[in-house]
Amino acid sequence: MSRQTYGEIAALEYHGPPGMEFPDIVEEFDIASHGLATQVRRLTWDGEDIALIDRECVRIALGWLPPERKDRPHYLVIAIGPPPRKKRLGTGFDPGAYGVLLERALERVGSYLPYDALLRGPSAQAVGTALLDRTFDLLGATAPRLRPEDIETGRRKRVEAREGGWQRDAVEPEALPAIPSQPLRLTVVTLGMTLFLHAPPVGAALLAYTALREAQPLISG
Repeated sequence: MSRQTYGEIAALEYHGPPGMEFPDIVEEFDIASHGLATQVRRLTWDGEDIALIDRECVRIALGWLPPERKDRPHYLVIAIGPPPRKKRLGTGFDPGAYGVLLERALERVGSYLPYDALLRGPSAQAVGTALLDRTFDLLGATAPRLRPEDIETGRRKRVEAREGGWQRDAVEPEALPAIPSQPLRLTVVTLGMTLFLHAPPVGAALLAYTALREAQPLISG
């Protein structure tokens, strides 16, 4: 019997307010992932701190954990894995693709909303509200106490990232090969998704192009 694949999860630790509201982060993830779906496009909120984004082949769970005290960190939790079993349409990504999706998301989020520490690993259960609630409990119980200089360093890091702009590492779509290999197709899809988080017009265009011409070979029957 094959081992159950639940995907991967990461907790981004911020020393001080990240400088971006959670609903805005969720909205950009939701729009960016439109290119991963043709039928299932669903965004579900569970309270104000958890959002579930469902597409045919992937579920993205986002969680927001503010500190109970000023000297504790904020956390943004991102979990990516297969969609709920009852909602699947007989297709799905290769298990390794969920790790790649998470990696690209972390790289792009880190470029404009840099975090101060990262906890990452395989998900121990299906991606959903229960997983994020359990993660919140663990993070709340183990959150470090921050010094004022830690908070100031984190704040300054994010201000500098916003001032730097995305143009420093922008990728031109025309620079991509005309007939990409399957690994490169996956990279293009994830790049389009995460690029949207930082430069919506460019990311949306790349996702639209990829969804029409390159994304389908990634989906296994």
